[in-house]
Amino acid sequence: MSRLRLARRAPVPVEALVVVEGHPLPLALRREVLRQWARGPVAVTATLDRLPQPLLVALRSPDWDDPVATARRFGGAARALLAERALSAAVLVPDEAPDDAAEAILTGLSRGLYRFDRYREPVAPLPAVTVAVPRRTFESAGRRALDVARGIRLARDLVNTPAEEMGPDELEAEARRVARQVGLSCRVHDRARLRRMGAGALLAVGRASPRAPRMVVLEHRGAPKRGDWLAFAGKGICFDTGGLNLKPGDRMALMKKDMAGAAAVLGAALAVGRQRPKRNVRFYLALAENSVAGNALRPGDVIRALDGTTIEIGNTDAEGRLVLADAVALAVRDGASRVLDVATLTGAALVALGRVRIPLVGNDEAWLSEVERAAARAGERVWRFPTDPEYRDAIRSKIATIRNTGRGTEAGVLAGGLFIGHFAGTTPWAHLDISPASWAETAGDLGPEGATGVTVATLARLAGA
Repeated sequence: MSRLRLARRAPVPVEALVVVEGHPLPLALRREVLRQWARGPVAVTATLDRLPQPLLVALRSPDWDDPVATARRFGGAARALLAERALSAAVLVPDEAPDDAAEAILTGLSRGLYRFDRYREPVAPLPAVTVAVPRRTFESAGRRALDVARGIRLARDLVNTPAEEMGPDELEAEARRVARQVGLSCRVHDRARLRRMGAGALLAVGRASPRAPRMVVLEHRGAPKRGDWLAFAGKGICFDTGGLNLKPGDRMALMKKDMAGAAAVLGAALAVGRQRPKRNVRFYLALAENSVAGNALRPGDVIRALDGTTIEIGNTDAEGRLVLADAVALAVRDGASRVLDVATLTGAALVALGRVRIPLVGNDEAWLSEVERAAARAGERVWRFPTDPEYRDAIRSKIATIRNTGRGTEAGVLAGGLFIGHFAGTTPWAHLDISPASWAETAGDLGPEGATGVTVATLARLAGA
């Protein structure tokens, strides 16, 4: 975790001061800040002894009701601190910032400060950043936000780690560590147990790899046992070759990120475990490696999922929906009252919406609306897709219950999403396709190139954390 903490007063001394538009400044500094604001919303200048701090970072005031803009503004401040190699900083949150802005401010700062240094020496230490908050209620909201920030950082670290060191075994170990740390229960369904359960879809995807598939289930019980159960399911393909429908080399290079859905669910579990909301939540991690061997799943095969559905394999590279089929079916069998799955599912999501919004598919108006509201408050943009009956026709099979591919490249987001939705049955279900949003191609205000930790904040809000 970056060295980020809350306080009611700014520490003295520090190397850098971060202020927002409206904070009083000496005339010479104010003029320099205004000059830089003509080019962008983040100004960075030496104070030349006009302030006790040697460095000033001044932000144009964001629209506090816009969590995306607010997070980016404070993420930009964090990136400036890294660029200047400041060792310590104080961030002064203005009185006019509402308590609802705490999550955007704190997660923006945390994301901007993020670095992945596991395999190289850092160029400089991360700065110790103290956020001086205006009132007690803001501080309380900020502490909750720091828990979400921890979950986002965990998800980013997991996804950024090469597949050689983040396979099903290692992800299971991470899940067990999180469960111990925050007091969640943990069940692991290994290959033998999955076989007894009839989880044929997950087993089929993982059978060609020497790294055995498994299903990890974490549980937080914050309400009576007979109460509603919210279920989050994450696609955890630790590396995706495409199987016998082998991916081209350039498309395979980043397939360590194909477990970003499971990483997001585990990051949310960390936040929920720390916050202990009064809700019952289960977290399903469907973990496997889609590899190539003589016993690999073949196009044209028919497999049987946990709920008895038979699936015709149209393409072995459409494997994420297969592992989620068993995860969602298990969640329904376990009594989930609402299900949300998160997956790096399709390249079609990039074609449809780029990296700005996340495709949302589902079967229940009230549940979809709740997901939309949570995402908006978390500063994660989603866009609901239609689910007309004609879209379901595309995944019908002539020889099995359902087929794991649709009609070529036509409506790929819906073919994948509605395939998973089949296994929810009548249970309220929603699906987020995070394939483009889970990875930043270039550095920006919210961190370096690489994993983004997207949807951790949305899931945490849905769970009440």
